[in-house]
Amino acid sequence: MEKKKVLNEGIWMLALFVVLLLVAIYVPGVSVLSSLFLVLPFLVFSAKYSLKSSVMFGLISLLVASVAGGLGAVPLAFVFCSTGIVMGSMVYKKLDKLSIFIAGSLTFLLNIVLLYVSTILLTGVNVATEMNEAFKRSFQESMDLMEELGQPLPEEAVKQFQEGFSFFYALTPSLFVLFALTAVFLFMLVNFPILKKLKINVPHFQPFRMWRMPKSILWYYLILLLLSFVAIPEVGSSWYSTYVNLMFMLQFCLIIQGLSFFYFFADIKKWPKIVPIILTVLSIVFLPLLYLVRLLGIIDLGFDLRQRLQQKP
Repeated sequence: MEKKKVLNEGIWMLALFVVLLLVAIYVPGVSVLSSLFLVLPFLVFSAKYSLKSSVMFGLISLLVASVAGGLGAVPLAFVFCSTGIVMGSMVYKKLDKLSIFIAGSLTFLLNIVLLYVSTILLTGVNVATEMNEAFKRSFQESMDLMEELGQPLPEEAVKQFQEGFSFFYALTPSLFVLFALTAVFLFMLVNFPILKKLKINVPHFQPFRMWRMPKSILWYYLILLLLSFVAIPEVGSSWYSTYVNLMFMLQFCLIIQGLSFFYFFADIKKWPKIVPIILTVLSIVFLPLLYLVRLLGIIDLGFDLRQRLQQKP
């Protein structure tokens, strides 16, 4: 009876996966939305059954994906299949939501890095390099046009644009990490409520106001900042790429700390919930405000503002 139940549910989840995969591949208008649910069949199945059954289900899904969407659909299917199985298996083991998020993000990140490297090896095309060169060519054409119109850009502005291109190109590894974190967060946001509807026990995150980064983040940030004065990161060097990526991720952690503190402060003051949400949106839209949020995160980590506020009568 148990095997029949597993088989029946596997067939239904397989059918759902094929429909979602075909929509993601062949219907451009809703492909992104469909992609958010591609992990759902694997989440549901692996949250209810053993890892052995889940892996078998995943292998069959890849085989069906190759038939339904061609060989080109297999890498896409594998990304969502493996991520969903890892996350669902952790739900099956009743692990906490943060562990599921981290494991899912690492799995998704590994997959997109493998896809990126495989694309370079098979086609000889580095997407990041090609995009960087395309932006540079477009910028150069715009400069040439402005010179023809008698309104050339100042040399300082040209230099800043060129440094910006180099910065974003060097930032490629961190952008991969950020993309993986965002993708898995969205997977959990849209799919976990469905798991609850299906009577699957899903763990909860701590409220955002309770999130706290390790204090070591602040020390890493300060050490890296001091190192940048001792050994100045020169554009194009390995140290520059390392510095840019480490600093970006550390600053991202400090921004999360700053926003979390603001939600904590708003909760203590009994402000309407919309107030910290508006600040979060404004911080993303207006970069100078984001710097202030990062500074708030540094102060909170360094001086433990939350504990001080809680100790006040």
